[in-house]
Amino acid sequence: MPDDWLPPNTITKGLWERTQDVIAEPALFFKADGTVFWANPASLSFFGVDVNDLLGRHCYEMVRRFGLNFSDCPYKRVLESKSQESGMMEYAGKWHINRVDPVLGADGELQGAISRILDAGDSVRLRETTEQLNHLMEATDNAVVMTGSDHSIVSWNKGAERIFGYPAEEVQGTFIHDLMPIASRNEFAAYVNRVTNEDAMMQFTIPFLKKNGDGMPVSVSLSPLHDPGGAVSGMITLSRDVTQEHGIDMRLVQYLADTTVKIKGPLSHMRINLEETITAMQEGILTIEELMMVLNLQMKTTSLIEENLSNLNHAAIDNIEEVPEKFRKYLSL
Repeated sequence: MPDDWLPPNTITKGLWERTQDVIAEPALFFKADGTVFWANPASLSFFGVDVNDLLGRHCYEMVRRFGLNFSDCPYKRVLESKSQESGMMEYAGKWHINRVDPVLGADGELQGAISRILDAGDSVRLRETTEQLNHLMEATDNAVVMTGSDHSIVSWNKGAERIFGYPAEEVQGTFIHDLMPIASRNEFAAYVNRVTNEDAMMQFTIPFLKKNGDGMPVSVSLSPLHDPGGAVSGMITLSRDVTQEHGIDMRLVQYLADTTVKIKGPLSHMRINLEETITAMQEGILTIEELMMVLNLQMKTTSLIEENLSNLNHAAIDNIEEVPEKFRKYLSL
């Protein structure tokens, strides 16, 4: 090991070497030219070799011999940055973090580097999960917006661009409530406070504004995001434009209102006539001819109700394109 790397005092030098030997992580020491001049026992166990199989080997030789794959070689970056660099390294079917620290001389020039191999199980799983989440975010037609603890926008998917009309770079760092009418912001803030304070998911519909200024009803699902300590660190908002559904809802409300008006009157008259008929029959003052007349009248009222319902049903079929086919058949009877 070059003396420039070690403390000048013999006792301290021996202590330093023993300290490196007991490091649990595989550690390799490289000269500035990229050749290995020292390897700790953990690195020998990691690669399953003797020390002489590593000493003097160039890093490129190690890559070929052990079949190493790098996402981005950190040693190359250290040569330029002269500061700590990290990358992902795959060996024997498992990914690891390769962290490289430069060793600089008194003049600031690179003397060598210490390469440590760290377990990346959690990091790889996190990266894979993040990649899957990103794919899902881009695949959905819904708007997926992530906000930080200050409610500023940190992530904005393609669905959000399509629904709201803003590209991601225009909304990055702005506040999500800026995208809704002023009159709706207090209501939205109340939902946000409930999500933050109760650590709960909220679902609601609230007006938003498109980039062109048009308003639209938006169905929102608001959920908390957590930091490693479990505290709420932000929110994820799933949104979709429900303008079409809202229009259908209003037409259905109108349909129900018309149905009520056109049926309630005739049904009320039927009820009154039937009550009077029952009373007259109980008192024995109703002749057969009069009973037949009352029943014929009720039949006409029933026909009127059926006609009103048929007209309303056909109006629904003709004016609401989104009525499913199986319901169209039922309404057309």
